[in-house]
Amino acid sequence: MKIFKGSVITCDAEGRVGNYLVEDRGRIHYVGNELPAEYRGSEMVDLGDRAILPSFGDGHLHFSNWALVAGAFFDVREAENFEELGRMIRDFARGHRKSRILAAFGASRHSVAEKRLITRRELDDALPDRPLYIICYDGHSSIVNSSMLKMIPAEITRLRGFDAETGHVRHEAYYKATDFITGMVPPLTMVRSIIQGYDRLARKGIGMIHPVEGIGFPRDLDVKLVDWIARARGRKNGFQTRIFFQTMDVGKVVKRGYPRIGGCFATALDGCFGVCDAALTAPYSHDTGNRGILFYSEKEVAEFTKQANRAGLQIELHVIGDAAVDQAVRALENALEDFPRRDHRHTLIHACLISGKHLDKCADLGIGITLQPAFLVSPLEPREYLEGILGDRVRGSSPFRSILDRGIHLSGGSDAPVTPPDPIEGIFGACNHPYDPGQSLNIQEALNMFTREVAWTSFDDRERGTLEAGKIADMVILNRSPLAMKPARLRELEIEELYLSGRKHLPGMSVPGMIRHALVGKRTRI
Repeated sequence: MKIFKGSVITCDAEGRVGNYLVEDRGRIHYVGNELPAEYRGSEMVDLGDRAILPSFGDGHLHFSNWALVAGAFFDVREAENFEELGRMIRDFARGHRKSRILAAFGASRHSVAEKRLITRRELDDALPDRPLYIICYDGHSSIVNSSMLKMIPAEITRLRGFDAETGHVRHEAYYKATDFITGMVPPLTMVRSIIQGYDRLARKGIGMIHPVEGIGFPRDLDVKLVDWIARARGRKNGFQTRIFFQTMDVGKVVKRGYPRIGGCFATALDGCFGVCDAALTAPYSHDTGNRGILFYSEKEVAEFTKQANRAGLQIELHVIGDAAVDQAVRALENALEDFPRRDHRHTLIHACLISGKHLDKCADLGIGITLQPAFLVSPLEPREYLEGILGDRVRGSSPFRSILDRGIHLSGGSDAPVTPPDPIEGIFGACNHPYDPGQSLNIQEALNMFTREVAWTSFDDRERGTLEAGKIADMVILNRSPLAMKPARLRELEIEELYLSGRKHLPGMSVPGMIRHALVGKRTRI
């Protein structure tokens, strides 16, 4: 038994803060202001000026993709110009001479002095004789050099969005090209990256994730590996993983026993603002001939949602622009009319431009929304750019306050690797809305986004997400209480300790250890 004394932020429905929390055998036994006599004399942890709250969750990330970026690819987001980008490429290439291909993440026209994307021939100057694939910061476009261009199958280069002259890859071509590239990653590299990824997440106070998997590995290897390693991780230290399978093939998901379907890639209804293919009801301000792209017809989306809903699956759909939101909401409404379900917890991801009409419909239908507040404060997609392509519409982007005021469940995620999986950055963004301060949340509401609402989204709210008696003791200790801070200073928060099932998180797991934990013991929930 262990007693925590100090600021106990429960994140429960009433927003209660206690002075004591009692944990025993992985469960919370008591939370309150006075310590009952029966618990006195047990081991005491005095928090002092620190605070304890539920462990954080990331409600939407491309986990295996991000794990590869963090562990096997290289990050170019800090490059200030093409010269520095070239130096990063050459340095990485020298250290990875045996790699079949080289891959990077984070190119952005907004963060380099040239204010444009580097081209294929400019990449050739940095790396002329080895294949290079750079995924852009938005996660919906990429750049290839000439050596990589020669490797990509012709059926991909003929798809919409593939520009062989510049080496820029967008739209459907991007998804297929990324599938092709990730399929070339050695499985052992993937395994090691995922194992290391869990430790990186834990250092950010994260104890639960909702990864969207399915990015082109043969036989859906990425889904299988995340599933396998997640079960091992859960057995070792209680880390929770709830996989969303990115596919339109409902039968495949049902056959494999997963309760969730959707995400991005194969279930993305539109693109993003980074390449101006997010689907809009009115043209882009800088390009009056462009309303973005809807990747599927109305009939295709309607049939998919109807099948998935009838199969009892939880559906997540990627929507950025208001036209994609409209398509998704109408499809989900029709699916629920076809086969009513009281507690489906279907969810829209991103919903960057969503109207009041569609918010009302989400509230009526019980559709949740998972947003990524760190998008709003990322230097890789600055306000000036969004104002240039959207005009006044940017002020309606990510309307946190409007969502909560309608009683819609609002959870938080990172969309990693688009933004790093860092809940503190997400909480900061939710409390400091840069386009409309009136849409900002208070600190408790932002904490809820990354704790209890993530648990609610995956039906984990009975066991996790708040610090209440009877629940599993998944907890994080911060260096200070966020409730005592000003919103502008929230980035000063630091993670000190993570407890999962009442035990301090233990980093590190070897491949043999992972195999042992995966094969023995009680089957854990995924």
